Amino acid sequence: MATPSGTFQWFPALSDVIVAAYGRCQIRRSQLTIEHLQDAAMAANLLQIEWSNEQVNLWSVELATIPLEAGTSTYSVDPTTIMIMAAYISTEEKSITVDDMNVDGDDYYPTVDATVMAAKSDRIITAVDRDTYASYPDKLTPGTPTIYWFNQQTAPSITLWKPPDKSKRYVLNFYRARELQDARMEGGLLPDVPRHFLEAYVAALAFKLAELYVPARMAELMQRSQAAFTRAAQRDIEIPTMRLVPALGAYRDSVY
Repeated sequence: MATPSGTFQWFPALSDVIVAAYGRCQIRRSQLTIEHLQDAAMAANLLQIEWSNEQVNLWSVELATIPLEAGTSTYSVDPTTIMIMAAYISTEEKSITVDDMNVDGDDYYPTVDATVMAAKSDRIITAVDRDTYASYPDKLTPGTPTIYWFNQQTAPSITLWKPPDKSKRYVLNFYRARELQDARMEGGLLPDVPRHFLEAYVAALAFKLAELYVPARMAELMQRSQAAFTRAAQRDIEIPTMRLVPALGAYRDSVY
């Protein structure tokens, strides 16, 4: 009795994906020229830029970590970062070990023998926009960071409020959605998508190539592309448990 392969290793190189996309445009592999391949490389990279803007793509989410320095608010962020999804601060409090009052050949008075770091704790911090950050009157007094502003420039940065103080060792952690890696055909390189997005990738690439080679089929291929992407995107999600927590502090601190 025949059985399935038992393997899950099939993943075509980008060059094979391009051949498949041209096939949907009714252009056979024997008809492909250097010009076809150059046009496909451009279309594939433009497609990946387009998909980079279709966040969140879970396969492009990475955890970034930045050790913080006391008194420093702003830190550079990898320029391939499209968005920051969540951020949290890890802290390790200083624990001081002090000698007793007895003379033990080491000293005659209580001294700090060592400074060690206690157990780590994590705390979420919240995002604000440029105007909200600008409205804070005191941006220099150190403390525990509770807020961040992601400055999305060509050279992006993240600014914390308050600047970290010296009482603890702070580490900034954030989940970032990055750009998709370049689409390159040499050496059997793969497209930067998971396997369950391959059908959507081929369909979208075929639509882009149709604009150049078979414009009469653009409407048909666009419909197929949109349907394939929607199906894949519906599986590329996390399903958290919904939890509502009232902000009781707002009631306690109210003047009413």
